[in-house]
Amino acid sequence: MRNNLILSCFIFVLSLVMSSCDGGGNNGDIVLEGIISNPSQFSEITAIILEGNRSLGSTKVNSEGNFIISFRSNTGVVTLRFESATFNAERPNIPVVNQSTTNLDITLQLNPTLIIIDRWRVFQDPISLSGTQAINYNERQAEFNMDGDGGNCMFAGTDSLITYIVKSISITNCREGVRAQGSASIFLNADESIQISSNRDAILTIDDGFVEVGQTANPVNNTIIIQSNNQFGINAAGNAIVDINPQNSCSISGSRAAVNVNGNASVNTSSCTLSDG
Repeated sequence: MRNNLILSCFIFVLSLVMSSCDGGGNNGDIVLEGIISNPSQFSEITAIILEGNRSLGSTKVNSEGNFIISFRSNTGVVTLRFESATFNAERPNIPVVNQSTTNLDITLQLNPTLIIIDRWRVFQDPISLSGTQAINYNERQAEFNMDGDGGNCMFAGTDSLITYIVKSISITNCREGVRAQGSASIFLNADESIQISSNRDAILTIDDGFVEVGQTANPVNNTIIIQSNNQFGINAAGNAIVDINPQNSCSISGSRAAVNVNGNASVNTSSCTLSDG
């Protein structure tokens, strides 16, 4: 009886601790953080994340202009709003993905009232999709970063779809870099640089998988580096397709070979320089 009472008290105390750690509606696996360059021009500022008319979280901006809000999104598109006694404005159509951090450098402008995003960085945890899951991230100002920390970085299986159309792409420190299998497709398009580096295959496609890496419709200075330390730069089998479409310089390298093709697979390396060994 006494032991049960002690256990009940322990669980109650633990629940209080966990509730206090959660705090203020900031639960979630998406983080939006930023710094406002000119906070001293305004009275106390509140940052709010909205999905439609629903608030997903809010916080006060500190005196240095920093803020951070964690939340969950049902739609993958949110609005960032700032409110103060002298400033009220929204920045709609901010795409977000689970297990990611969006970091914004911001200037608030009066006359006209505007939220100006000076720099937009996304730090994404590894992605693994299956079934009919899809990610469609389209933001030409965003610098996309994924560090695999030695694990697999980006996987799409079955009929899933991953699309990133951004300013730049960096997928590094991977076991496997980018893998599409089944009938899945992965599109990685950037205005500027694209880097994919891994310990094993940098790009692997099997079955009817499809991977496209290349420039956007209006590139600025698109370059591509695809590198494998111990396997193939590109490894394609089955009926898979890989299409590499750079604007300017492009290199593909692998310790075993830059490109390995089996079955009915096809790989288009465009004007890329291929390096083996």
